[in-house]
Amino acid sequence: MLNKTAKTFDYCGACTFYLGAILVTLVGQALISVVSVMFSQSYPDIATDGNFLTACMIVLQAANALFIVLFCKVNKRRFDCALALRRDSKKVDCRDFILPVIAALVLLAAMYLPTVWYGYFTTYALHISPTAGNIELDTASSIVMIVIASVFLAPVFEESIYRGVLFNGLKKNKSAVKAVLLSALAFMLMHMSPIQVVFQFALGVLSAVIMNRTGRLLPSVLLHATANAAALAIQFRPLSNVISGCMAWLVANPVAAVFITLAFALAGGAVLFVIVRFGYVANGTENADEQNGEAQTATPETVANEARAEARSKDGTVRFWIATAVSGVLFIINLITMIAG
Repeated sequence: MLNKTAKTFDYCGACTFYLGAILVTLVGQALISVVSVMFSQSYPDIATDGNFLTACMIVLQAANALFIVLFCKVNKRRFDCALALRRDSKKVDCRDFILPVIAALVLLAAMYLPTVWYGYFTTYALHISPTAGNIELDTASSIVMIVIASVFLAPVFEESIYRGVLFNGLKKNKSAVKAVLLSALAFMLMHMSPIQVVFQFALGVLSAVIMNRTGRLLPSVLLHATANAAALAIQFRPLSNVISGCMAWLVANPVAAVFITLAFALAGGAVLFVIVRFGYVANGTENADEQNGEAQTATPETVANEARAEARSKDGTVRFWIATAVSGVLFIINLITMIAG
């Protein structure tokens, strides 16, 4: 993808890419804060204005797109995954359009109550306002822009970064399980939303599992897009009124709430397992080391190559945790701001 003659990202390259993406986000957030301060006297409500915030979301996604293209071109790298076509076929699999939509809705149903209970915890234990971090969608333009940003742009560029590059790069140095969990952690922290950590982490895990299963980016993009679209839809009336009534009943009946939460989570997990396990055929690819699995003679050249590979691996690990630490600091700053506010 982007350049079929270029090499794919190795572990170190993927971690470097991830670090660069986080720095782009950091610079973008800093510039937005500067603009917000500059115009705060003329527009006192700019920090909570829906049009301003949704426009900023579009700008950040545009910055992500520019970063992806420039990084890949400058370093002559391409993604280690297909967009939509299977490696053994020239046809688009129709399941890539159906199963991600179903999986996203099942995930939302399974994780909705745990996410809400976690939100209640942050409200009562950390004294974070239930509306903290919400964007006021009180104009048609703000609604249109948030749909563009969260349903169309974010799924493409965030999945490209965190599944197309980071997850596939991590998998070349670590087990698939570790790669799934680490890429999901990076994805969760990048959003810097203390209230949404449960759902963001679950979404990151499922997207990475599907990427690992299929070797294609399209299913993860559609999963992400559908989850964001559904999350937006339930914020609008009358659906939000129905959900609020159900939540009021659950709060008043805590014993029933525990069993209902567990039932939805377990049932949703079972359905997702069936979708991933039987809905998608494994792509059959393995790490190059496993494919080549023949013993090599310990010549000076191979020893030197192994030493360089080990050094790059250590560099990649350092860069991964630097990027994660930066995301974590931004996450904590956002959390402190919410508590103070």
